[in-house]
This record gives sequence, structure tokens and C-alpha cells, in this order.
Amino acid sequence: MSLVKTALFAARPQAVYLSRIQSRGASSDSHSHDDHHSGDTASSYPKEGFTSAGWTYTVIAALGIVGFYKFAPSPGEDNYVTRYISYYFTPSSSWATTNDRHLELTTGLQEAVQISQTSQRPHIHRYRYPHSLEVASAFSVPVGGDPDVSGVRVKRASE
Repeated sequence: MSLVKTALFAARPQAVYLSRIQSRGASSDSHSHDDHHSGDTASSYPKEGFTSAGWTYTVIAALGIVGFYKFAPSPGEDNYVTRYISYYFTPSSSWATTNDRHLELTTGLQEAVQISQTSQRPHIHRYRYPHSLEVASAFSVPVGGDPDVSGVRVKRASE
């Protein structure tokens, strides 16, 4: 079976690779030189004048601007645009109360930060369990290592 496959593969026509000439669609070499030398150049370019689409759009835009200024309401006049803005936008008094509340919260936070940054440790070391000084074992003290603690007094938190 593999002999048949090999024979069919060999009998199949192979692709012929030819060198392909690169086309240059954007360069001037893609045009034939005969077009440049012909005398009829007016047929290849559109007619230039004030009737082109650009001038039409410019005139329409200018007329629209003039019409807007002519028929637009005066600054003190009440119209639908000012009513829309005043209805859907937040009033300035609401923004003022929001800003004042934010200022109060920021001031409180700054005071808390100031307290934590300027804090100092106490000058006296306070024990967490001061009663542990009074319950020491007398049997685990080496010979000659027993100091006189008769004058030691624990300071309480109220002192």
C-alpha cells in the first residue's frame, strides 16, 4: 500500500515557483508613462472651483452659525436649555455642604494622625502583671543572690 501512495505522490504535479515581480501600487512607477505624456489631463482631475463639496459644507456651516446667533435666546431669557440644566444638575448648595462635610472629616483624620505621630512612650516602665513581683519563689534564689526588697513598692496606675 505504501508503494501505491509513493507512486501517486510522485505522479502528482508539483508547484512551479516563479519569481514574482513586486507591484508598487502607491509609487509613481506603477503608472504607465504614457498617461503623463498625454495632453488630456483635465479628464483625470476634478474641476476646481467654488462648487466643490468642501465649499458647500463651509457655506452651510457659516449659515448655521449666523442663524444660531440670530435666533439664540439672550443670556437673561429663560429657555428650555437653561431649564434642562437647572433641573438635572446638582445645585451649588449641595456641593457646598458636601465639601464642608469632607473638610470636617479630613480635619478629624488629620488630628488623629497628629496625635499618633507626636505620641511618646511613658517615662516609667509599667508592668503588665505587677503582682508577679510578690509571688516569687524563695527556693529558686541562689546563695548570696537574695537582694533586700523590703523597700520595693509597686506603683499602681492611679499613682
